[in-house]
Amino acid sequence: MEILIYITCFVVIAYIVYSVLRIKSKSPGDDILSSQITNLSERFAVIEEAAKQINSTQNTIDETFKNFQHMLDDKQERGAFAEQELEKLLRDRLPQKYLKFQETLSNGKRVDCLIDFGDHNSRIGVDSKFVLDNFKNFKNSTSDQDIKKYKKLFEIDVLKNVKKISDDYIISGETAPHAIMFIRSENVFKAIEESESNLIQKAREKNVLIVSPTYLWGLLNTLRVFLRDSDMSRKTQIFIKEIGLIGKDIERLADRTADIEKKFNLISDQFRNVKVSADKIQSRAEKLQQIENVEAEVEKLEKK
Repeated sequence: MEILIYITCFVVIAYIVYSVLRIKSKSPGDDILSSQITNLSERFAVIEEAAKQINSTQNTIDETFKNFQHMLDDKQERGAFAEQELEKLLRDRLPQKYLKFQETLSNGKRVDCLIDFGDHNSRIGVDSKFVLDNFKNFKNSTSDQDIKKYKKLFEIDVLKNVKKISDDYIISGETAPHAIMFIRSENVFKAIEESESNLIQKAREKNVLIVSPTYLWGLLNTLRVFLRDSDMSRKTQIFIKEIGLIGKDIERLADRTADIEKKFNLISDQFRNVKVSADKIQSRAEKLQQIENVEAEVEKLEKK
């Protein structure tokens, strides 16, 4: 591409120079045409400079690609790359409070991420695996013998990682009875899924769920909906519980009010009885007073 650009620019510039010399020899006074040709020459110079920048950018891209290829060839670096991708997916889909990265379990094993919903039976280990070496050999093989050989080795790699995850990250009474194996490459996951050896089923028998980025994204979305519904359900239960407690408080208040009313009515009856007795006593006292007044009047009359 660069050579083609330079050749084109050279031909155009040569033609411009030739045209300028020819024009000057025929029409020395044609300043407008000469100015236009000069502008055109400057524009081609700009194009040439842009071509150089494009070439520099291409070199940078090539170098970056080489570095990326080197990273994929290095097991440690590609493992770290897969872990970072896993972390991004988990942080994007689930609240931080449920995620524990590089969590060390009671057996001393460290899992890439522990999705912790609070209960021991709902702590799910998620670990990334990059089973690429024998997969590449399997895909790049041309002979049937090599294809069969590296395909078998690839399947062995997958099952080794499944066993490791099952043994390391599934602990009775501490974690959920299953764990997740994250495969960063969709192509590798597809090969696992389409394997005639039923790798997915064999992993499930070990209580390990193998997922690709797409599969994990869908799974995390489902968990997210579950968490939202669970949170709403928990809040609803708290609301219902509080309403029940308020109802019991109202019942107790009603009972106490009725008891007070009963006691008040009893006291009122007693007050009424006291008043009746007081009225009778007063009535008898008034009668006695009247009798005394009559006797006094009689005595006065007798004295006269």
